[in-house]
Amino acid sequence: MIPAVIVDDEMSNIENLTILLNKYCPKIYVAGTATNAAQGLLLIRTINPALLFLDIQMPEKGGFDLLKSIATPDFEVIFVTAYDQYAIQAIKFAAIDYLLKPVAINELINAVDRAVVYAERKMQNERLTNLIRSMNSKNQMRLAIPGNKETLFISPEEILFCKADNNYTIFYMKNNSKHTSSKPIFEYETLLSAEGFTRCHQSYLVNIHFIKSWIKIDGDRLLLEGGHEIPVARNRKEKVKRAIGIQ
Repeated sequence: MIPAVIVDDEMSNIENLTILLNKYCPKIYVAGTATNAAQGLLLIRTINPALLFLDIQMPEKGGFDLLKSIATPDFEVIFVTAYDQYAIQAIKFAAIDYLLKPVAINELINAVDRAVVYAERKMQNERLTNLIRSMNSKNQMRLAIPGNKETLFISPEEILFCKADNNYTIFYMKNNSKHTSSKPIFEYETLLSAEGFTRCHQSYLVNIHFIKSWIKIDGDRLLLEGGHEIPVARNRKEKVKRAIGIQ
C-alpha cells in the first residue's frame, strides 16, 4: 500500500473521500489530512506521500499556491474541485488527473489506479513539475501530449494544426514531425484558443499564425505554411473569419 494525503478546507469532503478510498481503493491508505495549504505542505514534508488529493479553491492559499512551494515533487496529484473551469483547463494542459465534486466512484478508482502505476515506479513527477514551472514562469505555456510510452511537452507556437482521429488528436508540427495524443481534439480547443488557434472544421484546429491564404475554389480551404490545405466547414466560416480578421 502507498501513503496518500488529502488537503481540503471542508472536513466533510475529507471524511467522504476517506470512506471511498478505504472501500474502493485498497492499494492506498490515507496517511494524513489537512484543511489548509500550510498544514498540507507540512504534512507532505513530514509524511512524504506517494499520492496527494488536493482541493483547488481554499481560503488564503489554494491548491496551486501549495504546489508552488514544492520545487521537485516526487508524488502524484489528483485534484478535487467543485466547478473551477479555468483550473480544470490548467490541469488538462499538464495532463494531471482531476475529480469533480461530488466524487464519482468509477472516476476515483480509475484515477487512483493510474496514480498508483506512476507511484510504484518511484519516478519524479515530471508532469507536475512542468505545471509548477508554468505557474511560476512568465514564459509561454507548454502543452502536455500524453502518449502510450511518454508525455511530450511542446510549445503552441510549434504547432501548425491539430487533426482529430476518433478519440485521438494528431499534432502536425512546423518542423514536419507528427505527434499523437490520447486525448480528443475538443479538449485542446479550449486550451489553445488563447494561443491563436481556431476550430475551422469538426476534425481540424489550426494555428492562425501559419495561415498563408484562404482558398475559395472548389470549397473553402485554408492554405498553411508547408503546403497543408485545411477545409473550412460552412457553419464555421464566419467564426474563422473573425479569428483571422477578415470580412
